[in-house]
Amino acid sequence: MVWRLAGGLVHMRDQVNRKYPTRNKASDGTIGDRAHMARASDHNVRGGIVHALDLTHDPVRFDAHAFAERLRQSRDPRIKYIISNRRIASSKDNWGWRKYGGSNPHSSHIHVSIKDNPHADNKKDWPV
Repeated sequence: MVWRLAGGLVHMRDQVNRKYPTRNKASDGTIGDRAHMARASDHNVRGGIVHALDLTHDPVRFDAHAFAERLRQSRDPRIKYIISNRRIASSKDNWGWRKYGGSNPHSSHIHVSIKDNPHADNKKDWPV
């Protein structure tokens, strides 16, 4: 299967990697595993594009939860939703955090989902 990560998320990951070159990447992720494929997930390929990025929380070198908060506060129209440390935020909830009850609490990483094009490939800088 041929796929690519949405260009806006590639740009986000590149910005984070440039600013925090020694950060832990153990929980970084893009395309979903079999568990993701069994359900609706932005980690699954849709139209050849993966619309989700996970970034590892590394409190010493890259506080991903603080980054998630900056993303939430930015109210960037490209973002579909953000999951961070048992919380989820999206424009549907006026960008307020609410409890996230999914099976993965997203405490070791954050999850950022991006909307379909034209937003997906918009490479405007993120608030890194």
